Amino acid sequence: MSVRRWLVGIFLPVAALAAGLLPGFAGAADLFPFKSASETYFKLDVPNGTLSASINVAFLNGSGTLNSLPVWILPAATDVVIKQDGAVLETKITPGTEKPGIAGIAVATLSKPLKPNLKTTLTATYNVPSHTGSLLRMEAGAMELPFMGQGQGSFVFVDVPRDGENYFDPGCLVAADQPKDVKDAGAERWVCGDVPTIALNADDSSVLNRCANLDDACRQRSTISVFSAFVQSITDESKRGLLEADVQMKDSTVHMVLKYFKQDKTWADKQWAIAQAAFPKLEATFGYAYPFKTVTMLQSHHIEIAGAAGIAFPSLGEVLLATGTGFDEEVTIHELAHQWAGFNLEAPWLWEGLAEYGIRTVAPQVAVTPRPRNWQRFGFKDALINMYNGSAVFEPDYWYGKAGDFWFAFQAAIGGPDNMRTVLSYMGSEKDRWPLDARWFMDRGEGQSGANLDKLFTDWVFNQDTSAGLLAQRRAAHDLVKTLTDRAATMGLSGVPSDIYDNLEAWVFEPVAGQAQRANQVLDSYAGVVKLGEESSLGQSTAVSQSWGKKTIAQTGGVVEDQRQAIQAIVGARKQLGDQAPDFAAKKLTEAATAYASGDFSGAKRLAADSLTAVFNEGASAKMIELAKAKQSSFKVGFLSRVGLFFKDPDGDLQKAESAYASGDSAGALKYARAAYDGWDGAGGRGIQRLAILAGIMCALSVSVWLLLKKLDGPSSAGPMKRAGQGHYLDPADERARSWRDWENTP
Repeated sequence: MSVRRWLVGIFLPVAALAAGLLPGFAGAADLFPFKSASETYFKLDVPNGTLSASINVAFLNGSGTLNSLPVWILPAATDVVIKQDGAVLETKITPGTEKPGIAGIAVATLSKPLKPNLKTTLTATYNVPSHTGSLLRMEAGAMELPFMGQGQGSFVFVDVPRDGENYFDPGCLVAADQPKDVKDAGAERWVCGDVPTIALNADDSSVLNRCANLDDACRQRSTISVFSAFVQSITDESKRGLLEADVQMKDSTVHMVLKYFKQDKTWADKQWAIAQAAFPKLEATFGYAYPFKTVTMLQSHHIEIAGAAGIAFPSLGEVLLATGTGFDEEVTIHELAHQWAGFNLEAPWLWEGLAEYGIRTVAPQVAVTPRPRNWQRFGFKDALINMYNGSAVFEPDYWYGKAGDFWFAFQAAIGGPDNMRTVLSYMGSEKDRWPLDARWFMDRGEGQSGANLDKLFTDWVFNQDTSAGLLAQRRAAHDLVKTLTDRAATMGLSGVPSDIYDNLEAWVFEPVAGQAQRANQVLDSYAGVVKLGEESSLGQSTAVSQSWGKKTIAQTGGVVEDQRQAIQAIVGARKQLGDQAPDFAAKKLTEAATAYASGDFSGAKRLAADSLTAVFNEGASAKMIELAKAKQSSFKVGFLSRVGLFFKDPDGDLQKAESAYASGDSAGALKYARAAYDGWDGAGGRGIQRLAILAGIMCALSVSVWLLLKKLDGPSSAGPMKRAGQGHYLDPADERARSWRDWENTP
């Protein structure tokens, strides 16, 4: 934001006016002895340049008896009517004024006094004819004006032509509910509540949805203003001012738009030329790409009443520009600079100071001369961190001038424009850290240049009394880490272990001393490993250097230990094998050394062990093949051995063993030779075992059949014994008498 003066002139005159008009009010301190909630509806007839307003406001008396109540109205309001319970009230109207933006007020005498803790509701209507002034610009086909609610607790609704070109200040939303009569009239309804809250949450869809659906939490919260937000609506194409073009940036094209009132074409053409030239140069100054595909500039007459010459909305890629400030060109560059220095920064001195840095860097390149701030003339000593935050100083030239000069002092301290551009470019590459604070810039400046910035930030930014202790801790921690990193550099290691780095970034310095001690112990171990590598002719691996600046101390310590074990495994294997190692074992050792060099220490240890195993397997497999052949030649075929060889193929296994041995696969040869030997050696035993199993199965089957037949015979008490000669008579009435032996006799 660019400001002309830090003021609240738009608000305080309203309070003073009301204090003199409301009976029984002693002054502004007693201005609102009631609470209110209101809805104000504006219908804009843009083709004719007029509007109508209707108001519904509920009052709760929180003090003494009230005989009258106020309703705020726009300057130039006419036909004001206020009602209570349908009855028109006697009303005293004090018109507002265009400058310095004082609201009008209509004080209605109540039909009967309102006693404490009682409620009442007033309704009001008024019109505003076509009007051109410093605050209201209303002509046929084009309107620009502020809305006016009833202060705290207000919702303001605005109906604008749906087919018009409409722009609302950020903080107003399309209402979720679009009444039928509004749609039938070809209009669209917007709602404005607590404008700052909505504007600051432009990227939070949940907040926007609640406010668009008129959540009471979205009603206006401020008590010092009845002005809510602003609209620009144009239906006459001849009065529509628009400039647009593609601007070539370093690696992309950005579509630039300037919307303005056509009567101000001379102003617009000048700002347009400056904006087109300055925008790519600002990107180069800040060192990282503009994040959007478009940038939109909007002329605004109304922001001046809040003391603003320009307002930027970096999260939307939009800026508002005032007209006739006396330094419009500077404002244009300043607000465009906020597209890089805005919501990504934590505090006002950061975003305004860097915008000033952007102006003073780019302006000479586009033939603009920034006005001198001369901030030293005020004699203030307030630290930048207190800009509009705990300081009694509100002079913009002091804050903007000092904040801008700081960044040039910072640039000089870290070695000049190239280092400055690099530091600023980190803003774009470290978006996960947004919003960035003073500590981030101090860390990045020192990291880029190696300079000690304690005095610079103490003199300009921090409160000296409260920051001295923390800065001393920081310096001690950074000195320890510098000693550590200098030692690591002699070993070919760069960077800082991640757990130390995280504490430095968070400005948590107490653990750093212990961490530095542990890191030095890791370096001690690494020095020993380096020596082992040299003595073993294995040399060094890249694994530790890749871990040191990216992983924790403990993780890097683990890598060092793995490297030590890998060296020992390879050296141990070499000693055991000696100089006469077979080719296949030597090949494994070569592969182990290659894995070691690449940082695959687990693979190196495995391959070193494999070289020893391969030698063992080579001898063992030869012996096992001979044993298998001997067993084959002595094997006698018999009934039991034939049974034992079912599902076995020792002859085939022996052939596979010999083939594997011939190809150098000693492990495979050993496996197949052992299988062949076991096949012949245990054939008789397996035959007996298999026959025993078969006999057991047959016995079990026989017993099962016997039990089944016994069950089919039935119990012995199934019936009376039959007389001799009667045969196998089956009594059909007695099923128990049936037997499996009689099935064939069943009739």
